[in-house]
Amino acid sequence: MTTLQPEVAALVTRQRNAAIEAIRQSLPLDDPDRHALDLDADTAFARLATEHPEHCQPRDGAQ
Repeated sequence: MTTLQPEVAALVTRQRNAAIEAIRQSLPLDDPDRHALDLDADTAFARLATEHPEHCQPRDGAQ
């Protein structure tokens, strides 16, 4: 493996993720395909609410 291969791989990954995000953002919110394109980071962020509900509630009670 050359010294540039990890950098090139990271660049390709960033470009791929940017393209996926652009396509995902162009779809309506209720389109199932939009959620099928969720990235790992989106999935992890969504999981935070279920794993730590104490941090996701308003401090001053329900609105």
